[in-house]
Amino acid sequence: MEINLMPVTVEQKETLYNLYQYYLYDFSQYTEEDLEMNGQFNIDLDHYWEDPRWNPYLVCHKERIIGFLVILLENYDTNPDPTHVIYDFLILNKYRRKGLGKRAAIKALNLYHANWKIVQMKDNQPAILFWRDVVSQYTAGKYIEVFREDLNKYVQSFSN
Repeated sequence: MEINLMPVTVEQKETLYNLYQYYLYDFSQYTEEDLEMNGQFNIDLDHYWEDPRWNPYLVCHKERIIGFLVILLENYDTNPDPTHVIYDFLILNKYRRKGLGKRAAIKALNLYHANWKIVQMKDNQPAILFWRDVVSQYTAGKYIEVFREDLNKYVQSFSN
């Protein structure tokens, strides 16, 4: 099950925008975000190509786009030991529970040797279970998880 991560170019901005519509639809059950009057969720992606800390990737399998992920290189410009974050992550429903999301996540983590934080909303139980499994396997259980009450989110921290 080969997974490829393809950096999203500015020419592919519309493709990423379209994928974000699915992502925001999935998330609307947790965020209660509503559609705009044009039938789309409102999202601005321009900063992905203006700030090098943002790194969007298409997740591909068998030459098909099956999702996307975004890695944020936090403190990229000031901290010698930056903390990276998988900021957004989507695998389309028909490709879930087949190991493809886990492979994409591990491939993304292997892109950078750094300190990592993975964050999930408290109410998003599928994401919490997915990321606990990925991080536990990836780190052989050597990670720290905290619940941030101020954010109402779980955070797994580790270094690779």
